[in-house]
Amino acid sequence: MQMTRFASWITFGLVVTAGTSWVMSNARAQAGAPAAPTASALPASSSGGVTQVFVSGGSRSLFKIAIAPPPGDPAIAATITETASRDFTLSSMFQVLDPKSFTANLEREGLSIEPGSWRNVGAEGVVKGNTAMRGSNVHLELRLYVVSRGSDAVLKKEYDVAPGGVRGAVHQFDNEVVKYFTGTAGSFGSRLVFSATTGRGQKGIFGIDSDGQGLGRMQAVSNVALAPAIGPGGVYYAGGLPDGSYQLFKFPGNTQVMKQPGLVFGVAFGGSSKMAVVLSQNGQSDIWTGGPDGSGLSKVTSGGLNTHPAFGPGGQMAYVSNAGGNPQIYVDGKRVSFRGTYNMAPVWCNDPEGVKILFMGRDGGAWDIFSIDPGGGNMRRLTQDQGSNTYPACSPDGRSVAFFSTRGGLYLSNTQGQNQQKIASVTGESLRWEGN
Repeated sequence: MQMTRFASWITFGLVVTAGTSWVMSNARAQAGAPAAPTASALPASSSGGVTQVFVSGGSRSLFKIAIAPPPGDPAIAATITETASRDFTLSSMFQVLDPKSFTANLEREGLSIEPGSWRNVGAEGVVKGNTAMRGSNVHLELRLYVVSRGSDAVLKKEYDVAPGGVRGAVHQFDNEVVKYFTGTAGSFGSRLVFSATTGRGQKGIFGIDSDGQGLGRMQAVSNVALAPAIGPGGVYYAGGLPDGSYQLFKFPGNTQVMKQPGLVFGVAFGGSSKMAVVLSQNGQSDIWTGGPDGSGLSKVTSGGLNTHPAFGPGGQMAYVSNAGGNPQIYVDGKRVSFRGTYNMAPVWCNDPEGVKILFMGRDGGAWDIFSIDPGGGNMRRLTQDQGSNTYPACSPDGRSVAFFSTRGGLYLSNTQGQNQQKIASVTGESLRWEGN
């Protein structure tokens, strides 16, 4: 009974309140931890409540971009325009113009633009394309124009892909568009992984594209698979075995990475050479670090409950510990969150405005998403009065945040919590973003 509740605290903390309280009290008694200190309230959102559509904030404004439908096969043309429009909308950097407003003569323009026609509808940028079949492949020409710079394209790319690869090619081009304007490529076309309930007492591992497409389940070693993480050569997860243990496995192939006394309840990777795992033994959990194959493990925490490791720049490791009496965020042994009484699931975010740690914090009966500087300053709330919002993940380019919400699915926003967009009707836990 104790181990079941303990597993719930580690992997599904938001759904087993009674079990969590029992485990926390028991762990404090075992570890001799002090009573929880009085914590100040969690901060309010600076965006003023519900923010469904990002208009502009402060000095930021959206770049108005038009996606011209390319000539050729209607299905391929629709894939190009729909994929590009969704990417740019989710990016929180562009306002995609309604194609019904276009006045340009697209046939006469061809793969060029007449700047005045686009300026008249408010476009600052135009994406155009052309498609043709070359054998069994699709040849794509994609171009970006900046209206103020005239009729010459500022970015040109060509791709030869199978018909099923058109979306991927458009994602690549859209990443190049973001790079043109910001100096850093976008993260379109990357993948997220998470665990989700598949039946009573059962959990599975799933993957989904960053725009909400391509949802699929990975066939795990058992019907209880938890806490996925993307690491060298695949996706790692904790799999429940018939003997009651949880061990570390890897997709593809369900290869067992290591076998340890106790239970494995989480894993994280720092590049290709470092791994952190959560091992439960004797009613406590600690974090161990070593090689990605499980070799050379050494314990880096001691006593109580220590979970949710995440590596950041320079090998720093954030994690959750109740060493101070209740779950809080720590970095390399130093507590960095002091507001709120229950903070969990930290992830690093390489935000262009400065590295942050994202996490979920409980406020009354609901959870919300917060960010904090690695040193503990500048704590901000990204969600508020929008149901419960859990398990944040940050895009590889540091510009987008994904999280689950009781509003009915998987959401994306920018790192200020603006432009919240539902991308899929799926919920789960332990969300991780490929490349971060």
